[in-house]
Amino acid sequence: MTLISCGRCVNPATIALLNYFTLYWHQFFLAITTTFTELNTVMPAMIIEAGGDEFSVGLLTAIMVGLPLISQLLFAGFLHTRPRKKPFLLLAINLRVLALVMAAVSLAIGSERLVITLIFLSMALFAVSGAFAGVSYTDIIGSIVARDQRRRFFVTKQVVFSVGVLLSAIVTRFLLAARSFPDGYVLLFGMAAAFLLVASLGFWALDVPERKPTNNLPQTVSLLETYRQVPAVLRGDKNLRHLVLASNLAAPALTSLPFIMALAHRTYAVDGATVGYLVLLQIAGMLLSSKIWSRLISARGFRSVLVSMGLVAGIALPAALVLHRVAPLWVYALLFPLMGAVDSARRVGVESVLIEVAPPDRRALYTGIYGALNLAMAFIPLFSGVLIRRFGFTGVLIAASVFALLSATQFRKLHCEGTSPG
Repeated sequence: MTLISCGRCVNPATIALLNYFTLYWHQFFLAITTTFTELNTVMPAMIIEAGGDEFSVGLLTAIMVGLPLISQLLFAGFLHTRPRKKPFLLLAINLRVLALVMAAVSLAIGSERLVITLIFLSMALFAVSGAFAGVSYTDIIGSIVARDQRRRFFVTKQVVFSVGVLLSAIVTRFLLAARSFPDGYVLLFGMAAAFLLVASLGFWALDVPERKPTNNLPQTVSLLETYRQVPAVLRGDKNLRHLVLASNLAAPALTSLPFIMALAHRTYAVDGATVGYLVLLQIAGMLLSSKIWSRLISARGFRSVLVSMGLVAGIALPAALVLHRVAPLWVYALLFPLMGAVDSARRVGVESVLIEVAPPDRRALYTGIYGALNLAMAFIPLFSGVLIRRFGFTGVLIAASVFALLSATQFRKLHCEGTSPG
C-alpha cells in the first residue's frame, strides 16, 4: 500500500513534500516511544527498582546501544544490494513493536526473579530489530532527501523529535508519579508499542526510488564477502576512519550517562515522581540544545555538533562525581539537561555525517561498517558495570570523561559536504 501509486505521474516537488511529511510523522511518534523507554533515565530507574544493580544497568546499556551497532554489518551485507529497502524497514519496525509488547507483559506477569531477565531478552529483540531498521532507514533518507536540503531536514527532524519527546515526558512524569512499580512501567511499555505502530504508518506513504543495479555492485553479497570489503573501504575513506575512531573514543562517555541516574538512586531519595521530573529536565535540555545545534550546523556544519557532544559529555560526568557529594538533588538535577544536549547532538550528528560520508550506492554498507567497528559502544558498558560494582563510580566516570574530550579532537578532523573546514 502506498499513497503514491505512480510517482512518475506526480510533480516531484509534491512527492518530496509528502516524503518529508511522512518522515516527520514517524519522527514525532518515534519520539514518544523513545521517551517511554529512555535509556539514560527511565530504563536504569526501572532496573534498579526491579532489584538490579550497576552491572545490570551496564548490561542493559550494552544490549540497547552496543548490540544494534555490532549487528549492523550482518544486516548491511544482506540489505545494501537490495533495490528496495522499505519492506525490510517495515518488517523491522513490527518486530520492535512485538518486543515492546513482550516487555510490558514481562513486567506485568513476570516473577521478581525473572523480570530482569525477561526485560533483557525483550530489549535484545528491540535492539537487533532496530539495527535492521536503521540500515534501511539511513539508505532511504539518503535516497529521498536532496543533498542541498539535508541541513534543514536534519535540524527540523530533531525539532519535531524534541516536541514529541517533551509531550511524552509530561505523560511519563504523570504515570510514574501516579502508579507504583511495576504498573507505571507496564503502561509505559504498552503505550510505547502502540505509538511505535502509529509511527510506522508514515513509512507506508513513502515514495522511495528503486535503485537499479550498477556494474560495480553485485546482486548478492554473502556475509564473508561483506567482511572482506571492510579493510578496502576503510583504507580508501579517511572520513570513515576518523568517524569510527572518534565514535569509539566517545563511547565510554555516552554509555556512562545512565550511571548518572544510578548514582542519583544511590545518593538521593528518588521515587517515580522524581524520575519523571528528571526526564522532563533531560527533554528540556534536548529542546534547547536543538536550537544551538541548528545555528552551529548553519555556521560550521554537522561536524561541530559532534565536537560539542564530546565536550559536553566530558564535562557532565566529572560534574556528577562532585555534585552528588556536596549538592542537594535539585542542583544535581541540572546535569540532566546536559544529558539531553548530548543525546540530541548524537542523534543529529552521527546520522547526518554518516549519510554525507557514504557514497550513494554504499550507504547501507557504510552504516554496517560504522556499527560493526564501534566495538567500544558494545563492550564498555559491561566492563563499566563490573568496575563500578567493584571499585565505585569515580575511576570509571573520570576515564570516560577523558575519552570524551579526546573524541572531540577526532571529530574535528572530519571533512564532508555538510561540514565546513576550520
